Amino acid sequence: MLCKYARSYNLLRARHGFWDFAWATFLGFTPELIALYAIGTVSLFWMILYLGAMLPFGVLEVLFLCRHCPYYRQEQGRAIHCKSLWGPVKYIAPRPGAPARWEKAVLYSFFAIGFAFPIYWLAMQPMLLVLYFLTIIAYVWTLARYECSRCISFGCPFNMVDKGTREEFLSRQAELMAAGGESVLIEVPEKTPRQA
Repeated sequence: MLCKYARSYNLLRARHGFWDFAWATFLGFTPELIALYAIGTVSLFWMILYLGAMLPFGVLEVLFLCRHCPYYRQEQGRAIHCKSLWGPVKYIAPRPGAPARWEKAVLYSFFAIGFAFPIYWLAMQPMLLVLYFLTIIAYVWTLARYECSRCISFGCPFNMVDKGTREEFLSRQAELMAAGGESVLIEVPEKTPRQA
């Protein structure tokens, strides 16, 4: 049993590289590009409106999700190196801990609106509608398989790390800090939201 946790512990992703960001961006923007194309073939006005509405989503995602994440606080200064953001984009102060329920509700609402809005135009072109849903499924599956199941942001509503691995990781982080080392979490929480 301990071997399983030790193996899983070693598979947790403490840091992201540029290529993690590159593939996540490619997979994440593919459905949006399909939606923009489908809307644009019918109405340039609605395409521009959709694009204009999606750009602030990046700010809202940082405000309601990213600033709670340990990856958001890892780099000094304004730099961020994670699968969703890369470079000097830390424009909102970090807020360690799990997002509040109202923050999750706002975030889920924006996800739902963002992905549901283009359905009207996509339905006019069934092949694009199918492709849109397939790319969303591929993106969500890939995140679940390769990111959320290995993520050290235990307060994130999308985190899928099992309880044993999470506890071992937090225990090792506490030992590392007690020995004078530096934690990848910046601070080790007393309890994760799922333990409380």
